[in-house]
Amino acid sequence: MSPNNPGPSPRRRTSTTVFVALLIGGLLLLIVRMLSMPTVSAGEVVLPLLAGIAMALAIGVMVMRDRRERNALPPSERNRQDRGMPD
Repeated sequence: MSPNNPGPSPRRRTSTTVFVALLIGGLLLLIVRMLSMPTVSAGEVVLPLLAGIAMALAIGVMVMRDRRERNALPPSERNRQDRGMPD
C-alpha cells in the first residue's frame, strides 16, 4: 500500500463493526421476542424478520452513501458542520 492511501482508519473499522453488531443484535432480539410468545405461528415470525432485515439494509445503504458523498468532498469541507436545507 502506498503512504497516500493507508486504507480505512481504525476508527472507521470500529464504528462499522459496532454498527453491524447493533443491527444483528436488534434482529436477534426481534426473533427471540417473537419466539417467546406462547401462540406464535411461522408467519408471525417471518414477516417481522423480513421487515427488520429490509430496514437494516436500508440503514446500511444510507450510511454507505453518506460516507461516499463525504469522502468525495474536498478535505477542507469534509469536517464542516451541516447547515441544513439550502435556501
